[in-house]
Amino acid sequence: MTVIKHEHMTPKELADWLTQEHEMVDALAATLSERVALVPRANEQAWIDGVRKAFEHFRAHMTKHIALEEHGGYMEPVLDQRAALAPQVARLKHEHKEIVTLMNATNTLLEDLQPHDYLIMRDICHRVQDILRYVDHHRQTENMLLLSAFTDEIGTKD
Repeated sequence: MTVIKHEHMTPKELADWLTQEHEMVDALAATLSERVALVPRANEQAWIDGVRKAFEHFRAHMTKHIALEEHGGYMEPVLDQRAALAPQVARLKHEHKEIVTLMNATNTLLEDLQPHDYLIMRDICHRVQDILRYVDHHRQTENMLLLSAFTDEIGTKD
């Protein structure tokens, strides 16, 4: 992940950066989604280890991704371009905090998970699937925000 400085990026470069970041999130999310698709009935420890590893990769990347979006990412340029979008930017920032809180709570459950904790395994699968849906919706909202702020500058308006 590259640290960006928004004041040196064109709107097109900013959109390209965010697209690359989202593609990485999507790849990590796909791996994680496969891991939690089914609760195992055998080899539970191997399943737990695999979910822990995939979730930690996803969580670490999302934490860095969120920090970069908020510090040097798209938020300041959006506000510079269209100050009226401040409520939407504030909502996305708040969602960042919620996503991190949910990831941390799920990670705590994963750290303590034992092979005989079948109900907790099921709960973790549902939690992870929910987090992945929240992140996907959040990403779509970010994309719409960027389009709204920079439509003229990235050449999508006739």
